Amino acid sequence: MATVLVTGASGMLGQHLVPMLEKRGHLVLAPSREEVDLTDAEATSAFIASNTIDSVIHCAAYVAGIASSTTTKHHSFDANVSMGMNLIRSCLEHGITNVLNVGSATVYPNDAPQPLSETSLGQGAFEGPIEGYALSKYVVYRACAMANEQHNTSFKTILPCNLFGPYDNFSLETGHMLPAILHRMHQAKELGNAPITIWGDGSARREFLFASDLADFICFSLDNFESLPEVMNVGSGVEVSVNEMHQHMANIIGYTGELRHDLEKPVGRLRRSLDLNHQKKLGWSPKTPFEEALAITYEYLRGTLE
Repeated sequence: MATVLVTGASGMLGQHLVPMLEKRGHLVLAPSREEVDLTDAEATSAFIASNTIDSVIHCAAYVAGIASSTTTKHHSFDANVSMGMNLIRSCLEHGITNVLNVGSATVYPNDAPQPLSETSLGQGAFEGPIEGYALSKYVVYRACAMANEQHNTSFKTILPCNLFGPYDNFSLETGHMLPAILHRMHQAKELGNAPITIWGDGSARREFLFASDLADFICFSLDNFESLPEVMNVGSGVEVSVNEMHQHMANIIGYTGELRHDLEKPVGRLRRSLDLNHQKKLGWSPKTPFEEALAITYEYLRGTLE
């Protein structure tokens, strides 16, 4: 049994991860923001100093969907870099050598070849609308790598594809694409199958991973920590177009309205598919098919709206 600090335990991933870790016999420290504000360097250091910690899983992040990320670039960058750097510095100060940093596939350059390989990291500019978030995640990953080089630590970074699931942010204004659209389609169904507008032509493709499956990978990682490379992708290996995603949602929700396209709206990168060679070598694969995970997520959303 290990004592594991999970930052961001109240977020979507954290709420899946903490009970899984506890079920496996780990003692989990899951402080709220009120208990320790990671943007406060002194508070972060004091919390870590006051606890005996074997491993840290850094899930805490400020995130926003594409609709709002263009107006929060600096805040996203500042908050995420501050949290990551304060945590890394405190771990170094207090002798914690095992950290699993949960990054994001947004760190890949906008023009990197597909599927996205870890060798492309740092080889180009970030996607414009999400530059603040992407750059912050890249900075924290590189800080982990440089700490390993200088201090002989074992700070690992994973780069998951688009996450979704229960406990997600389903806000129509600030939620990521999938949960926001799921909520919007539910509302449209309730309003008599009102028309839905798809941003762009719907051909953009994304790789989605159920949050519970990523939590399972993290638990797997703790048992195989030495085998993990310094940075690696984690994904489902299945790409879904925006049009296909809408159709899957319609089938699950029972929506029969019109799907329209607005070609003036931003769609982000047309494709973001991950090279999963490291994941395959480790022998791990996700357990939940996309349609099943989407149905579970919708049931959770319905429960929050009742």
